[in-house]
Amino acid sequence: MTSKQRLNLLVVCLDTFRYDCAVHEAPWQVDLPNLDRLRSQGTLYSQAYGEGLPTIPMRRALFTGERSFPWRFSYDTKGSWPTGRGWHKIPPEQPTLAEILLAHGYQTGLIADTYHLFKPTGNFTRGFLAYEAVRGYESDNFRPGRIDPRLLRRYVKDPDPARHPVLTQYLLNMQGRQREQDWTTAEVFLKASDFVLAASAAEPFFLWVDSFAPHEPWDPPRPYLRRFGLDPEPVGLEAIYPVHYTERDLSPEEIERTRTLYLAYLAFVDRWLGHLLDTLERTGLDSRTVVMVVNDHGTELMDHGQFSKAPDRLYTHNTRMLWIARHPAAESTVSHALVQSHDLMPTALGLLGVPHPPVAGENVWPLRAAGTNRGRRHVVIGWGSHASVRNAAWNYVVNYQDPTRDEQLFDLTRDPEERDNVAQAHPEVIVDLQKPLTELIGQLPARLTDQVVPGDAPARTYFATPIDQARRDAGFV
Repeated sequence: MTSKQRLNLLVVCLDTFRYDCAVHEAPWQVDLPNLDRLRSQGTLYSQAYGEGLPTIPMRRALFTGERSFPWRFSYDTKGSWPTGRGWHKIPPEQPTLAEILLAHGYQTGLIADTYHLFKPTGNFTRGFLAYEAVRGYESDNFRPGRIDPRLLRRYVKDPDPARHPVLTQYLLNMQGRQREQDWTTAEVFLKASDFVLAASAAEPFFLWVDSFAPHEPWDPPRPYLRRFGLDPEPVGLEAIYPVHYTERDLSPEEIERTRTLYLAYLAFVDRWLGHLLDTLERTGLDSRTVVMVVNDHGTELMDHGQFSKAPDRLYTHNTRMLWIARHPAAESTVSHALVQSHDLMPTALGLLGVPHPPVAGENVWPLRAAGTNRGRRHVVIGWGSHASVRNAAWNYVVNYQDPTRDEQLFDLTRDPEERDNVAQAHPEVIVDLQKPLTELIGQLPARLTDQVVPGDAPARTYFATPIDQARRDAGFV
């Protein structure tokens, strides 16, 4: 790279990819050679957390450098779903990473099968010179048709399509897959590689790649299960959409197979991430490209008695953020500073030498020195009506609309898995941890009900969108 040549930027977001699995700290091991390769070349932020969850609030912070939580915006969400707190467009007054880089001469691109990014009124394609939606993941309203209840019986115990609209839509979307390349995940990374090759003719470029996998449904190509010693074809239930299944709902064998579906999906995603990284190396673009890999949140794998994630379950498995940043001229290291999702935008622009207006996030690249604990003393994380205040020693989780009903405190030194609620034993710690939450929202947690914007729609059930209802009314389920 010449002194005048500007660096490219590639950001890959992997939805629901658990941090501890990515860095081999989980109880279950997965071979992830491509993430390992990137970690060996870059900086791992070991104490990164999302600030406003889940999907859309998280990406708005990543794109803009501004906090999504607390929820103080009321915007038109007609035609979109879910419509819970934080699920709204990027405000027009907040410039995005793509807009800033486009204004500085970058070819900007977005390739994703995270269909929420392309919904009406969202504004998440703002600033992208080129963008492409890979259709069909989860309940993306992509293909019409009927699903035979006998097919559903493989995946659920109650094979009534009307009770499983998300899974029904997904199965309709995925009809006809034969090769591994037919999975939307593979399509995303194949198209991303094509973009990189085309954009390299007129550098610099910025590409955001958003893989909805390994978000549910946990549905990897079945040969990947052989790596874990499982028969690709199930004998019993194949719970690919285990949202909120508890240990009471599944047998031990079903729990193990469901967890393995997720782990196999991680291996599948890693394989196609490797395809994109190989493209960079093969073309020499890796020597002039900043690469970041992030997630938006994790998920539970029966760590606390259920699968998936929820607003009242702000454990580290759900809120910890995977963030690896590789600069071609920097050595690999690990930063232990507390950082958050809205730090990504200013950090990326700082690495590229591109100025930006003041934002809530910080350029955390200077905190990358191995072993440093500089940076934030705590992080505040919001999801729906719940918030978490976390520091090196404690995690305080509260329903800020009714803290007397649902208040949890975990001693991370003694209880790193966050199983023992010690809220009653440490009221002084709670008072201390309420301070940053109060400072952020402007009033005490017990009075936060006043902060809900009038007209702010409560979170609708994810299983009853207008499209779902229309499908039922028309008899398609």
